[in-house]
Amino acid sequence: MTTQRTAWREAAWIFLLSRLAIVFISLISTIALPLMGQNKGHLCVTAPQACLFSWWRWDAIVYVEIARHGYAITYHTVFFPLWPLLIHSIASMLGDSAATYYIVGLVLANLLFYLALVVLYWLLGCDFDGTTARNALFYLAFSPYALFFFAGYSEALFLLLSLVVFLCLQREKWLLAGIAGFFAALTRSPGILLTIPFAITFLQRLWFDQPIITSRRGKIKVLLSPAVFAQAFPILLIPLGVATFMLYLGLQHYSPLAFSQQEALYWHRSLSFPLNGICSAFYHLFIHPELIEANIPDLLFTILPLVILVMGWKCLPLHYSLFALVMVLFLLSYPHGSSEPLIGTPRYMLVIFPITIICAQWAKNPRFDRAFQVLALPMFALNIVLFLNHHWVA
Repeated sequence: MTTQRTAWREAAWIFLLSRLAIVFISLISTIALPLMGQNKGHLCVTAPQACLFSWWRWDAIVYVEIARHGYAITYHTVFFPLWPLLIHSIASMLGDSAATYYIVGLVLANLLFYLALVVLYWLLGCDFDGTTARNALFYLAFSPYALFFFAGYSEALFLLLSLVVFLCLQREKWLLAGIAGFFAALTRSPGILLTIPFAITFLQRLWFDQPIITSRRGKIKVLLSPAVFAQAFPILLIPLGVATFMLYLGLQHYSPLAFSQQEALYWHRSLSFPLNGICSAFYHLFIHPELIEANIPDLLFTILPLVILVMGWKCLPLHYSLFALVMVLFLLSYPHGSSEPLIGTPRYMLVIFPITIICAQWAKNPRFDRAFQVLALPMFALNIVLFLNHHWVA
């Protein structure tokens, strides 16, 4: 109970501090810097709409369109349905304007992120220690691409559901873990990878909870018993999330695999060897120097999490490190087939919270903590400014 109360309190001040920082940077950016194609900034007193809609950008617009009109545009099927469905369920009661949907998405994203911080503290307070938990909250909220937890994107929802799966696994609530995994897979296709930590945790608990049975053969016999299969049944709920979306697409006269087909056709992402995107990004640094400003941050904040995971995986329980590994491999296996192959990858890696946990443990070393702040905080502010000025950040 004390840990839970502490989690709400610790999450609250980190959440408020990060939201104040984002709002402050947003106001300064809107006032001092002209938007793309304009000559001057906007005073929020004289142009409140410009400030209010400063986060009306990129995927946030697409999610609002899906929430209002469904999958009327075929290439929108790459965006999984739970996030726009949540926006629709609330905004439809308040009005039908795009502005209403946008504001609801913005508020929802921030509320869900706060809940994600709370669950993260609960989880780490038990699996690690209070210092690691506090460091992880700060590192997550102020990571270079944490602005996507503020905007009306699906990152906060997916992170929250992934953390709930891990928390339920920690407490052996298998059915609840399966349900949370189902919704995560309805939020984003990588949600199906939550089957990995589920299976590992279930097998570990079952294997080591048989102290009377000392032989390996006896334990395997227990694992293969019908009672165990019945207990593990909730793991099937996770891939059912993707299957549900596929069924919907099939019934709506699309192909059940429309999301995958459109990913390749419209968004130019198709299955590839995981290192191809990184190698291609290095190659394009030299043949497309005009895109160096985009490719260098993508490369840096794709390779950096990889290095952290390779160096720090031993700091994590097995189901944490394997989840992070399969998530990274999945994301790298679908590079953008253009001169910016890693476009979006740093944002997608944002929700791989075990990487944040490694950093949080290393942060007990003051030198590492200072190095993180020197690198991350300026990038955090810069990315907000770029995003607000219609530059593609990730």
